[in-house]
Amino acid sequence: MRHRFLLLLLVAALLTATWPMAALPAYAQGTITISNDQPDLEFPERLTFQAKFQNDRSIEKVTLEYGVDQWTCGTVIAKAFPEITPGQDVSAEWIWEMKQSGSQPPGSKIWWRWRLVDDQGQETVTNRKEIVWLDDEHDWETESGGDINLHWYAGQASFGRELHESAVESLNKLGEDTGLRTDKPIDLYIYGDTQDMRDAVLYEPGWTGGLAYSDHNIVIIGITADQMEWGKRTQAHELTHVLVGQLTFSCLSDIPTWLQEGLAVYGEGGPDAPSQKQFDEARQDNTLVPVRSLSGGFSEDPAKADISYTQSYSLVKFLIEQYGKDKILEFLRTLRDGATVDEALQQVYGFDIEGFEDAWRDDLGAPPRSGSAAKPTPTLVPTIVPTFVPASISITGPTPAPTRERPTPTPIVIAQADESASTAAAPVAETESNDHLPIIAMAVAVVLVIVLVAIVIVSRRKQRMNV
Repeated sequence: MRHRFLLLLLVAALLTATWPMAALPAYAQGTITISNDQPDLEFPERLTFQAKFQNDRSIEKVTLEYGVDQWTCGTVIAKAFPEITPGQDVSAEWIWEMKQSGSQPPGSKIWWRWRLVDDQGQETVTNRKEIVWLDDEHDWETESGGDINLHWYAGQASFGRELHESAVESLNKLGEDTGLRTDKPIDLYIYGDTQDMRDAVLYEPGWTGGLAYSDHNIVIIGITADQMEWGKRTQAHELTHVLVGQLTFSCLSDIPTWLQEGLAVYGEGGPDAPSQKQFDEARQDNTLVPVRSLSGGFSEDPAKADISYTQSYSLVKFLIEQYGKDKILEFLRTLRDGATVDEALQQVYGFDIEGFEDAWRDDLGAPPRSGSAAKPTPTLVPTIVPTFVPASISITGPTPAPTRERPTPTPIVIAQADESASTAAAPVAETESNDHLPIIAMAVAVVLVIVLVAIVIVSRRKQRMNV
């Protein structure tokens, strides 16, 4: 009798544990036929997702799930709800307007899939597919090797090979000089000139000459054949931003601008002669920028911005030469883990920002800092000020535009969309969680079975012992 009770208890436990799985929708492809599942790319303004579905049951709801392969702080999926006419044959379409969400970097990988629900409540999820977000008006060529994939379309094959060799050399030199190394290949897209590059992205200032997307491992630069030397330096500058981004990526870090840009100028070999001369004059006149204020955005005044870049280089050079590259890596990791600039400096070097500035000025032979220097640390935001074109280059005609690091793009998910909204409606973000419920329920069921079997075995042993 006791065994029968335990058996009934076991059956009840199994039914209880597997009930959530029975309530969840199925995820099999089923009998649905999919066709024309290929987005229409209108670079750089929009991407139209479209597909046709056929089923032996009426399809009542279609949801588009999509996203971009990049580093994020969590698993977030963008969802859009195209309008459909329910039936066994359904066409769905939804337009991703880049002017509303902000453009994705050229060369980024966009993925998508469809989620369908029929009139019986059965849910089907299509296989994930990808498309490269890149214009098709240029005949792109690629040179790969040494953790660099360099893509270009203007100029001879020798043009691309020379830029690729220079990028690989810059990457190796950065590793030797700073310890910064890449953990995956970096894609460089070289546009024929700065205007072509600006046409490939939205909402970038007219002076932008190069952009680093560290969360995508992508760099884009506009380089003409007569700007080769500038192009090589700019490659090194932007590659440094990518390496710093790889090392410091987290949801906690705030990397001061002087450290970001100082490392980038260090990576390209230091400032040009006119910029160095301007910095030396500021040092003699005691008009250097307080280091604490360099933690935030640089001035938009060209003269002040140029000094800020050269001063940032000088600060980074001081840390590397006086304390070594291992310390600068430790400093970056400490900032990545959520420490403030003062906390990280104190932990790694033994001084705060003011102490750092005092030591740097003393090594530089500059006058002591003013005691009235501002103390509050500004809000850390990526600088929007460029590395300016060397003064020795004429600023008239087709000269290279200055470069800067691109701020981390705003996530593509910006608001929740009403399911009845138009195709231009903003998507809704959802974190995938229900997909794991069947596994959890099955695990619970297995544990319950093991426990109940153990109870039966122990019970039988006790009965035998009593006999």
